[in-house]
Amino acid sequence: MAVRILSIALLALITMGLVQGGPVKLQMDPISKEADYRIQKRSSPTVEDRPGCSGQADIPPNRVNTTERLFNLRQQFSLFNVSAYIVTSDNAHQSEYSAPHDHRREFISGFTGSAGTAVVTSMAAALWTDGRYYIQAEQQLDCNWILMKQSDAGVPSISQWLLEVMAASDDRAAADPTLIGADEWISWSSSMAPIPFEPLATNLIDQIWNASNGRPEANREPGYVLPSEYSGIPWEDKISSLRLEMVKLDADGCVISALDEVAWLFNIRGSDVPYEPMLLSYSLVTLSEIFLFVEPDKITANLTNHLNGDNCTTADSCVRIEPYDQFVIQLPTLAQSLTKIIVPQPTTYTGGSSFAVYNAIPAYKQIAAVSPVIFLKAMKNGVEAVGMKRAHLKDAVALCDFLSQMDEEVPAGVHWDELKASEVLLEYRMQQAGNKGASFETIAGFGANGAIIHYSPSIETNAVIDMSSTLLLDSGGQFYDGTTDVTRTMHFGVPTTAQRDSYTRVLMGHADLARAVIPRTVKDTRTDLLARNPLYSVGLDYLHGTGHGIGAFLSVHESPTYIGIGGTRETRFREDYFFSDEPGYYKEGEYGIRIESILRVVPARFETEFSDRFYKFEPVTLVPFEPKLIDTEIMTKEQIDWVNNYHSLVLEQVGPELVRQNRTRAYSWLVNKTACIGQCK
Repeated sequence: MAVRILSIALLALITMGLVQGGPVKLQMDPISKEADYRIQKRSSPTVEDRPGCSGQADIPPNRVNTTERLFNLRQQFSLFNVSAYIVTSDNAHQSEYSAPHDHRREFISGFTGSAGTAVVTSMAAALWTDGRYYIQAEQQLDCNWILMKQSDAGVPSISQWLLEVMAASDDRAAADPTLIGADEWISWSSSMAPIPFEPLATNLIDQIWNASNGRPEANREPGYVLPSEYSGIPWEDKISSLRLEMVKLDADGCVISALDEVAWLFNIRGSDVPYEPMLLSYSLVTLSEIFLFVEPDKITANLTNHLNGDNCTTADSCVRIEPYDQFVIQLPTLAQSLTKIIVPQPTTYTGGSSFAVYNAIPAYKQIAAVSPVIFLKAMKNGVEAVGMKRAHLKDAVALCDFLSQMDEEVPAGVHWDELKASEVLLEYRMQQAGNKGASFETIAGFGANGAIIHYSPSIETNAVIDMSSTLLLDSGGQFYDGTTDVTRTMHFGVPTTAQRDSYTRVLMGHADLARAVIPRTVKDTRTDLLARNPLYSVGLDYLHGTGHGIGAFLSVHESPTYIGIGGTRETRFREDYFFSDEPGYYKEGEYGIRIESILRVVPARFETEFSDRFYKFEPVTLVPFEPKLIDTEIMTKEQIDWVNNYHSLVLEQVGPELVRQNRTRAYSWLVNKTACIGQCK
């Protein structure tokens, strides 16, 4: 069983400050900025501010009634002397995605988006989320909840709101320290003062959510070895590379808590997280020993043999396997023989260590740094890079065949809806060799649903797909070869002038980033403007990032690469990083447009004195754009040429594979979609 909660004894020690290193010591100003906010008595958003919560209105079909759940949670408050409880989206590894068994925030709030934090007090409940989910949250949250649109003016932070609604002398806020990153915990603890923010030995959501009221069981499938034909480098060599990085940081120990880092480092995979081939596990690597903490029933004889577990002759090249729920408990003891230990910090899509992990290691022994594994993993080795391209070719075959079916049947009156599209597309992907399912929940948004940035179709919202509007299709696959993520926007009828203009400007930005040549010193976030400028020039924008790193049969969102305005952790591109290029535009209540392709970072060579100073980007995704949505009159010659060259590449690489697989309908469709646009010779 996958254990998420520390033993009561250990958490009691943490709470009392008796674990080695003691509790975090924080120096407070007499009046902090958060306390100053309270003194000013600002007025926060309320339930009455939400549409349909202050009078008669239609109730969205996907709205969840949370009255009983909140009542049951508040019943726990008196038992544990709690006045406010914070519920994040995280699992114990601060992963972006977690198993249904860990969807505590979704259970208590009804909101299913991947990003959001719920805070429940004795008298109120509020949920914070970002611009991707504003529309979705308005629909799903019932009128027990205040929606905090965290980027909007006048919206308080979690700490500010708690200072506003709680009486500091009497109240106590709490949370599960295994489920909140150390940085975030320390920040909240400081900014809530004088309200105490304390770790709680018992997870209060777990007290009220069980199998009897629908809690899914934890996954029981064992882990497995990723063969060398896909991993490319033995795990022993990866450990050696990690140790070299540790020495550079003067560390003799390194905590590895991110699931994709453990999976990559040891060339192992699992089924513990939906859409990502992860095995719930932690690792501690020292200069002389290797520890892997994992559920015993997840370790097969093959895995044991792979990790040299039974026939270990030298400790520095063999893995000592320990029970998963012993990691934080054993950390204080393991740390005693070490001088300096890397405790991973959060960056882009990696959450860093939990507060429980952080607090189990003496502060004077900690090196706060981004995990070295992140950078080793992001730079794909030769086998991984070839595998990624092979995975995207397979994915293109599946997607082209699927879209050719829709393009034929929708105008002919055959019934299609969003759920059917998601299901059929998965079937096409699973026909390709080495497919292990989807890499995330498919976003199939038709018409107004496409304007919900991270929309996922449900029975309540399922829209019929016809010829009247656009279909935004964002999907991906997991293959042993690699991970894919592609978005294309289609129209099966006659698009409006506004739809063509919006689509073309999104395509222009997509092309401008993809065809860019940049100095190797340029930070990733700063390329965002290339993709947004065609929209900016007419006063349009989109409320999400432009690009993210992507793993090799790992996470669809991979650190460290992030392209977007407001990115706080910039990094430089490196050769054989793979990342997405995905600008969009969303007309609320009408339609959504997004175009996403994966690009590979490669050297740009010139016969000049600056020959080795530049990178360019190589297209990896091989799916055509929608010609009927393209208005070449507003494009530059360079943008048109890039689209035509890209389409020629798609036909050249995907066409023969469609023929080989006897997908003749898809081949004819591909020939049509890749025809030259603009003034062609």
